[in-house]
Amino acid sequence: METKRGNNMYKSLLLSFTAIFLCASVALAKSSGPSTKTVKITIKGIGGSPAPVGNTGPDGQCTNTGDPWLDSYTGTCSVPGNCSCGVLTSATVTGSGLKSVANFFVTSDQGFNPATAPTVDSGPNPECNLFLGTFTVTDKSSNVTTLNFLGVSCKHVTGTTSSNPGGTHDKDTMSGGWGISDTPVPTKPISGWGTFTGATIKSTQAVTLTLSGWVTPE
Repeated sequence: METKRGNNMYKSLLLSFTAIFLCASVALAKSSGPSTKTVKITIKGIGGSPAPVGNTGPDGQCTNTGDPWLDSYTGTCSVPGNCSCGVLTSATVTGSGLKSVANFFVTSDQGFNPATAPTVDSGPNPECNLFLGTFTVTDKSSNVTTLNFLGVSCKHVTGTTSSNPGGTHDKDTMSGGWGISDTPVPTKPISGWGTFTGATIKSTQAVTLTLSGWVTPE
């Protein structure tokens, strides 16, 4: 009888310790470790505007933007006419608790074009070019974060016919990747990266970019 009672006591103690351990493990899991989450934001604005003189380098690329990642780019800009610096105006942002976007600079490098074969007959002129840039976003708590992006812009054509063999250049499509910059340092510690897609409408220069990916806040 004593042996049975002792076994029951040990079983009760074991169950109690197991329950305590499991509760502690759950609490630890909730209170520690990264809180990485998925994000998706959409930026809209008007492109095609050249950057101010003070933000344009001697070879056309963006400079003095406050982010060395963009300011230090040289690429093929030493070849006259290859590079240009543009800004996005009337920019808005939606998604992931963000309320505004600013300081949107883009360096376009026409010297990088994977379509090296010349146009056949009177067909469309093939063109894809490298671009990179930076912008800052502010969330509803007034935390400011700078994002860098790197991508490729490709000419999109429609209506290629015998009477219009070159087609109509209606927009430029864009795709690439982005990441949170450490310069300037985010107001609140955060890291993140992802991909983006977008387009620029040729007739209006209206730009839409959709970014998706992951962020890990403090």
